[in-house]
Amino acid sequence: MWDVSFDDMHLERVRASIAILIGVFGLLFVLARPASAFTVSPIIIDLDIDSGKAAQGALRISNDAEQTQTYFVSVQKFVAQGEEGQQEFLPEEDRSGLSSWITPQARAVTLGPKETMDFTYVVNVPERAEPGGHYAAVFFSTRPDVQEDSSSVGMGAKTGILFLLKVPGDIKEDARVESFRVSGGSRIDRLPAYFELRIRNLGNVHFRPEGTIVIKNIFGSVAARVPVNPRRSAVLPNSIRRVETAWAKTFDEVEGEGFITGVKNEWRNFAIGRYTADLEAIYGSGKQTLRGDVTFWVFPWRLTVIAVSILLLLIVLFKLYNRMVIRAALKQMRSKKM
Repeated sequence: MWDVSFDDMHLERVRASIAILIGVFGLLFVLARPASAFTVSPIIIDLDIDSGKAAQGALRISNDAEQTQTYFVSVQKFVAQGEEGQQEFLPEEDRSGLSSWITPQARAVTLGPKETMDFTYVVNVPERAEPGGHYAAVFFSTRPDVQEDSSSVGMGAKTGILFLLKVPGDIKEDARVESFRVSGGSRIDRLPAYFELRIRNLGNVHFRPEGTIVIKNIFGSVAARVPVNPRRSAVLPNSIRRVETAWAKTFDEVEGEGFITGVKNEWRNFAIGRYTADLEAIYGSGKQTLRGDVTFWVFPWRLTVIAVSILLLLIVLFKLYNRMVIRAALKQMRSKKM
């Protein structure tokens, strides 16, 4: 009995040791792999090209690694996905539209350590190209077969540049406000007040809304003006895009938790009462207008608690003082009568 148990324990220890050694060697193998860091710029390229015309441009790719690296080039169409500006990339086999109009300088490029180069491209728009928006991405990857969502070690790296092309002609520009609200509810205890605007693009071309949100207090006076779309986010056709902006006295807040921290942040970003935010945004070549409004309250309850406490303390002290004065006066009157 004892011999069998000892053999079993010994076998388990051997297995555990082998597993640890495999893990250590695997980690060393991963760490020993050369880094494949690289950057491309700009992130987005906006183009306006007439049908039957062509345009040439250049983007920049930099090898940030310490060794020579070859980058493989591919082009894929994409459509909008979600409300945060995400993209759904279509298979490379789909060569319709903009993905077939872009001709990169080469299908592969080799850069030495820390080397940077300008990579050219040509966009040829066919005569019968459909007016409106067309969308694709030029990808650079360290392996020719890397998928656009691959980022794990051993799979290579892939990054790209988005091309947003507008072909003039019979373009439909139409949009509406799906919602306009204050994130976190209509009652907040301090600034910042974060505004969330959701815009639906009903047309066939992208646009970048511009404009101002005017914030007024309960008396109708303008308390602040903030840009509608500070990041200049694009709204693609057949999609809803959420853009955010904020009103704040300062974004430099005290970190931490607790009542005192909350008091400090309420003081830094002080506002109180009822406010109305009026949205007026413009979009498209015709400068169409989008409007909306939202009402919200700011109630700094921690500061209010302190202010009320101080006020009550002053009232109590004032009453005690009056009593002392009255008692002193009565005592003086009694002494005079005697």
